[in-house]
Amino acid sequence: MLTPQDWLVPNEAHVAAKVLDGEAIIINLSNGTYYSMDKVGGLIWEMIERGQGLEATVAAITARYEVSPEQAVADLERLVGELIQESLVIVSDQPPSAAERQERVSGQRFPYEPPKLNIYRDMGDLLALDPPMPSLEEIPWKESDPESAR
Repeated sequence: MLTPQDWLVPNEAHVAAKVLDGEAIIINLSNGTYYSMDKVGGLIWEMIERGQGLEATVAAITARYEVSPEQAVADLERLVGELIQESLVIVSDQPPSAAERQERVSGQRFPYEPPKLNIYRDMGDLLALDPPMPSLEEIPWKESDPESAR
């Protein structure tokens, strides 16, 4: 059971994500499944990436969208459950070390649509054939020793 004091962090070992024009695009590199969330879902993913807690996320949702705090909490809990089930985020009771301060939002509020995690499983077979490779910086190259080559 999540509490308002819980923090979520992206599962960086297995997930690559980017928010573009308010839409979060997320790929689970371990199984090839990719996801999208727009509007409220995109805001939630941004808050997770910035290290904001659940309480701050609800505050941001209610400040930006025409929704009651109770509805925002219920929808956030449902979405977070899906993110955890899909191994996209990890729950922590400690704030991430680089947690950013919450940004101010303008006075304009937008119509609310419950956040939805769209799941696309059609890339899994392709990634199984050609899995993503780590960047070259992550490969522990052994420096050649001129003395041992003799």
